[in-house]
Amino acid sequence: MKTSLAWHNLAHNKSRTATVAAGITFAVVLIFMQLGFFGSIETTATAIYQSLDFDIAIRSRKYLHLCDGDSFSRTRLDQAAAVPGVERVQPFHAALTVWRHPQSGSSRGILAMGIDPNAPAFRAPEIRRQSALLAHPQKALIDRATRAEFGPRDGKQFGDGDIGMTTEVGMREIRLAGHFAIGTGLAADGAVLLGEGGFRRVFPDRPAGDVTLGLVKLAAGADPDEVVAHLNNTLPQDVEALTRQDVLAFERHRWVTATSIGVIFQVGVVVAMLVGLAIVYQVLSSDISAHIAEYATLKAMGYTNGYLAGVVMRQAAAMAVLGFVPGWALSEVLYRLTSQVTNLPIEMNLGRTAVVFALAVSMCIGAGVLALRHAYRADPAELF
Repeated sequence: MKTSLAWHNLAHNKSRTATVAAGITFAVVLIFMQLGFFGSIETTATAIYQSLDFDIAIRSRKYLHLCDGDSFSRTRLDQAAAVPGVERVQPFHAALTVWRHPQSGSSRGILAMGIDPNAPAFRAPEIRRQSALLAHPQKALIDRATRAEFGPRDGKQFGDGDIGMTTEVGMREIRLAGHFAIGTGLAADGAVLLGEGGFRRVFPDRPAGDVTLGLVKLAAGADPDEVVAHLNNTLPQDVEALTRQDVLAFERHRWVTATSIGVIFQVGVVVAMLVGLAIVYQVLSSDISAHIAEYATLKAMGYTNGYLAGVVMRQAAAMAVLGFVPGWALSEVLYRLTSQVTNLPIEMNLGRTAVVFALAVSMCIGAGVLALRHAYRADPAELF
């Protein structure tokens, strides 16, 4: 047959086709949004670590996450620096504290980070350019991803207009000397960067010689796994050393798998697929039931169940395409809006587009398989 029966079935009842396309679009948008949030968790979970300049990290064995990393003696960094293959070790400090809103005076939790101004721990050129400013204990840099609720002057985002602003961090007055963009992580809605002197000033109760992390840079040609093994065998058991890859994997596992955040969005993807499956199944099964006489006629003419299955599968695949295209376009718009409102790193990419398209097709094909039993029951004898 030159005329596609599957396409004829779709074109014959345009309102029904529009309904199923809208249902699939809804399911596609749900899947895109769930995967977008899930992807933003993976990105945000490692945003700060991705920006730090290190090959190996030394941390307390009581470490939970960056905002609750415990602390250990700086002596461990001096001991690590003597291990073969280690070029240098830099201190890094991080802890949650309180930020006072510059205008309203209300308080919010914020992540405070501390670095040596003379040996910036970050890769970002804009932080390295401004690190000397942090030698003054009252000066700080603020992450532009910090939410607007923290009080930027324009009410939207921290930037150049906020340089010189004074407020309090940890009950200590600070002055913003600049800004940077990294991302605040999942445990806080904002982040400020201080020099080591400024960090100790904000946290006077912390032992002066303690650090949160030791950031190890390796000498050229040194093997990270061998140096990690040497460090773990050499250093006291209150700390542990991990390669960069292991640190990133740990953070992803914690936020994506070990907490409810990632599980919620994974379940959301499954629910979205079930919604789409139910919609497509209902439409296909009702369409087959409405044309059961035509299917029976085809069987009487000698067409096999295999042919009927091909018609239904092609119809299901066409429905997937009709629903996916507007779903993708709408999701792109929602990604941009959500990113602007929440500061989450949600963006469309080719890999996610391919995954959702495959899921949409699988969803529709699955519904087609379930609906086939109606076509198989078409009996030519019932025509007479």
